Amino acid sequence: MKKMFTFIIFVILTTTSAIAFANLPTNTKATRKNLLEDAVIDLLRPQIGKVIENHYGTTFEIGTFCERIINIKKLEHPGSWLFQTKLEFTTFTGTHNSLDVFTVTLKKIGIQMIG
Repeated sequence: MKKMFTFIIFVILTTTSAIAFANLPTNTKATRKNLLEDAVIDLLRPQIGKVIENHYGTTFEIGTFCERIINIKKLEHPGSWLFQTKLEFTTFTGTHNSLDVFTVTLKKIGIQMIG
């Protein structure tokens, strides 16, 4: 009976704390700049995956966090669709195992991505 009571208290405490923290506001404001940076990072996910696979030989159980754009510029002339993006991210595996910090320059040439 004591084990059952302890288990019920544990479940109640865990769910109430998870619900309470889920509704906290973030410190990051949804500004145009932040949204555009997030959109560019999201569009570059496949290329980030290729960089990770080239470095580690696999993407299995390897994630990224703290992605940020260091620099982005248009190549060639102002009306072109050629871009070069320099970004930084940290890789991890498991819950607390940071691996490496990468600084990568990716170029978009036409519809082809080169990493």
